Amino acid sequence: MRVTNGMIRNNTLNSLYTNMGRLDTLYTQMSTLKKIQRPSDNPIVAGRALKLRINVLEAEQYKSNTDEAMSWMSITEKALDNITGIIKDIRYKCVHASTDTLETKDREKIKADIEQLWEQLQQESNVTYAGRHVFSGYKTNEPVMLVKDMTLTAAETPLTLGEDITVVSDTHLPTGTVIPAAGMTLTAGTTLAAGTVSPADITLQGPPVTTLTAGTAIVVNTPLPAGTTVAAGTIIAPGLTVPKGTTLPAGTILQQGTTFSAGTVNPKVVGQIDAQNIQYEVGVGSTITVNTLGMDKLMNQVFIDIKQIRDALDTHEDPDPAKHANLHEMFDKMLGIFDKRLSTASEMTADLGSRTNRLEYTASRLTDDKTNFTELLSKTEDVDLEEIYTEFNAQYAVYQSALQATSKVIMNTLADFLR
Repeated sequence: MRVTNGMIRNNTLNSLYTNMGRLDTLYTQMSTLKKIQRPSDNPIVAGRALKLRINVLEAEQYKSNTDEAMSWMSITEKALDNITGIIKDIRYKCVHASTDTLETKDREKIKADIEQLWEQLQQESNVTYAGRHVFSGYKTNEPVMLVKDMTLTAAETPLTLGEDITVVSDTHLPTGTVIPAAGMTLTAGTTLAAGTVSPADITLQGPPVTTLTAGTAIVVNTPLPAGTTVAAGTIIAPGLTVPKGTTLPAGTILQQGTTFSAGTVNPKVVGQIDAQNIQYEVGVGSTITVNTLGMDKLMNQVFIDIKQIRDALDTHEDPDPAKHANLHEMFDKMLGIFDKRLSTASEMTADLGSRTNRLEYTASRLTDDKTNFTELLSKTEDVDLEEIYTEFNAQYAVYQSALQATSKVIMNTLADFLR
């Protein structure tokens, strides 16, 4: 084959361009510290790097989730510790109050102390994390204990009570309120409004005892004696006002306009949040429950216990000795009750502690995962600066040699420029 001057020229220029391309690639790698600039440079490296980047981002997100979950559970743990301590203090007050030698002023002091402990107990049950109530299940905007009066709206009714609730002030039950089969005991002075009809027998238990048959309409403003029991299925229409201390049984269907006073267990929470576990995703297909359930029922029980103590101490101050409660017997009984409350709080704390331990191990693993994936990503897409610098210098020397060779092979003359 005959080699012409044009062929030499073309081959020389092609080789020079190839050297320049290699030099440009090395210079770009040295400047960016990355092996490839686009997927087409090396599809295998690009695919592996993309997967590792996803792994790093997942580890970062899961670690963020565990940090937030840990904060939530830390707030809960501190609240449970305080609640346990407060219940222990109330129990200690019961031990002190069971002494027969106490005078009136001593009992008043114990009553005041218990009232203050109860106020703090309500605050602890309403503890929040980032504005969300931690003991209210999915209803994180609702407190366990009402801190202000609450009136049920049309959107919230009809509301069926999940637990027995004792009202702390006179409460009006609007038209349509239904008392369930459990019945409701009313105290002295309770008045049924006009049109109230009982579809089952009811007994007026004051002297003389009177029994009304099913379907009997009670005349307007009939006062019911102390201890009156309204039978199963009673429908209140157009309304009923129940006095302070009345217990509305679980299953009562409340209507729009029902108002509960501050200090009452929130009817939208108590007994309504069973199995409402708030879960955070802390791994692929792995979740952990961050909230603690059962505080609503515990607070409702303690509220009833505190009311019993308060009523017993108030009764003991009555001038009629026949009405005095046996404080020693009552407070001895309360010791056993508060032991059960402490056991409930302890179980909640133990369950929370188990989940916290698991979360700590998860957080540690995620930290290691992020470190490992980051190292693998660096090895996959990052260049070795020393190695690439050495290679760049070598290629630069080749490029300079190519330039010199080209200058000798392609000799430009005046005639070349004239053409």
